[in-house]
Amino acid sequence: MHAIILGGNGRIACAMTQLLLARSWAVTSIIRNPRQEAGILALGEGQPGRIHVLYYDLSDFKTASDAEGLFTRSGADCGVFAAGSFTNVYGIDRDAAKSAIAAATALPTVTKFLMISFPASRRNPAPWWNGKDIADYTSERNAYPEIGDAKIQADEYLVAMAHARRQRDGTESDSTFQAISLRPTWLTTGKGTGRVSLGKTRALGTVAIGDVAGVAVEMLSRDDVSGWFDLVEGGVGIAEAVEGVVEEGIDCVDGEDLERMYALAD
Repeated sequence: MHAIILGGNGRIACAMTQLLLARSWAVTSIIRNPRQEAGILALGEGQPGRIHVLYYDLSDFKTASDAEGLFTRSGADCGVFAAGSFTNVYGIDRDAAKSAIAAATALPTVTKFLMISFPASRRNPAPWWNGKDIADYTSERNAYPEIGDAKIQADEYLVAMAHARRQRDGTESDSTFQAISLRPTWLTTGKGTGRVSLGKTRALGTVAIGDVAGVAVEMLSRDDVSGWFDLVEGGVGIAEAVEGVVEEGIDCVDGEDLERMYALAD
């Protein structure tokens, strides 16, 4: 497999890059600043996979065709959107993400797409939350209204475009296209514990960057994962946690209006 990682110099992206290369994947890392290249290439030292770097400012993504150029140039069959911005929230977290999603779902050669989002990216409190969770969710949305709005628009668009792709492919299963929104809570530094709580979790907590990357790579390494998955620290091994959400059919999109989302497809 070959992953293109948009926002390749981010902490989750770098941790994912190392893990993917260790599994013999090829990785194309998209970065804006050429001074970051040496650090990205160093992630591939001693690894069986191959690492490439391309320069691109994601704020220049205006249409799906802009993003398609990067996918086709790299030859990637898996997309990862790990970018984010506090200064250009709508330009990156929403618009660039949507351009990448439109490109990935339009190209038949791309079979997987993973978004890094967060648990408060939803229109309604989750049905499994208690009163404290709902209060935490409300506080998060009120504290970061633009980020919350941009992320939910991107997450919903991924649902819509993946649904449209599957309809074109003549299937409602995940067999031809996996759309994953991985939704980690507040990040902590460090390599991680290898143990998490994944799926219908509490609304707020912490999780190590290394564990987020571990879950993301485990999901991308399978052919049966698709949906929204909240992530906090916990006591279940990463592979077991991913297996659990697949076996139980867990999707944190529950409680949201899917029909409204599907109508968002271009």
